[in-house]
Amino acid sequence: MYGYSITVDRDLIISAVVAPTGVRGGFCSSMLKGHPLDRCFPVLLEDGSDAVKRVIDGGVPLFLKGYHTGCFCSDVTADISIQPVSADDGSICGAEISLVIVSGCPVVDILQKEQRLIDIGRYSAALAHGVRNPLNAIKGAVVYLKDAYGGEQTFAEFAAIIEEEISKLDGFITRFLSTSLLESEFVPVDVNELLRRILAMNSFQAYAKRISFSSELGVLPIIMADAFQLEHAVMNVINNSFEAMTESGDIRLKTRLVQRGGREFISILISDNGKGMTRDGQKGAGYSNEKRVEKGRGFGLFLTREIIQSHGGTIEIVSKKNMGTSVEMFLPVKGRDDG
Repeated sequence: MYGYSITVDRDLIISAVVAPTGVRGGFCSSMLKGHPLDRCFPVLLEDGSDAVKRVIDGGVPLFLKGYHTGCFCSDVTADISIQPVSADDGSICGAEISLVIVSGCPVVDILQKEQRLIDIGRYSAALAHGVRNPLNAIKGAVVYLKDAYGGEQTFAEFAAIIEEEISKLDGFITRFLSTSLLESEFVPVDVNELLRRILAMNSFQAYAKRISFSSELGVLPIIMADAFQLEHAVMNVINNSFEAMTESGDIRLKTRLVQRGGREFISILISDNGKGMTRDGQKGAGYSNEKRVEKGRGFGLFLTREIIQSHGGTIEIVSKKNMGTSVEMFLPVKGRDDG
């Protein structure tokens, strides 16, 4: 949470302000020293009296939970701790007021958005570099196996898919390290054919976990999309479904053409009967933060949301704890630039 602290002397003159740097509060804090507290902030009242003055006079700390007051740029609700400050001789020489913003401050939103971008840059760049070496090793192994066992038709088909996916991933990493994550290359894409390839690629993983795939692919038009990014977005959701289920689960894919706001969209619905998400988990789904990324959750859905939005689409998530999760992606038929 966002917070800051203010130190005042016995006359309630501000002697120090500690606030996060890089935001408006950090700039304002340097301008407040030497000014009376009540000229810069609303008076904190407790039972009709000045709470800071009471702590200084009585030497007893005070805690105000859910207190409505003002911060550097707006009205907020905060948890406020007021602690007496002692001089070298033990006498009370002032007070330290610590505020933790609970709601209402736009700086909180700014910090959260900035932290998400920092997380994306740090983790994804490390991931891109870390994947390249083992990817080259896998590619070499596939080439060898294809030469040695290429006569077996099923193996040859899957080896070709693996080779193609490795080449696309290697190209994506190269573009990512030299440009941006969502620099798209839009081409005509058959969404149903893309999903059939994804089903084939995941068939061995599903077999190993005794998870069944079922699909209901409707009649769809060709759309303009970045095929690699769209495949990545769908794979993120499917991998989350795998992680959410024990053996004998079920993953269902469904595509259809829908009308939303007077426009045509392709709907890609992916649902499972896994453990689902809590209410708090649903609120944070698709919005990465450092804690969730470190646990391996949230980052995939965040990327999926960014990819779908970069295509001019939207994503909707419905989940019930212990009953499964449904993720529906909507892609505009005529591309992201269609009015």
